[in-house]
Amino acid sequence: MQLQGSDVVPGLGCDYVAHGDDAAEVHAAMMAHGAEVHSALMEGKTSEEMTRANEEMDDHILGLLSQD
Repeated sequence: MQLQGSDVVPGLGCDYVAHGDDAAEVHAAMMAHGAEVHSALMEGKTSEEMTRANEEMDDHILGLLSQD
C-alpha cells in the first residue's frame, strides 16, 4: 500500500511516497514525513491551530487510504 504526497496536498510540490503493509503504516509514514519536512507550514500557529491542523490531516490521509 502507498500514498503519494501530491495526492495529500495537491499543489505543494511534494513527491514523497509513503509505503506500508497497511493503512496504519502508510498513515504513520506520511504524518512523520510531514512533521519532518513540512513543519515550516505550522510556524506561527497557536497550539490549538496546530492540533486542529494535525487532526484534519489525520482525517484527510485516512480518508484517502480508505478509498483504496
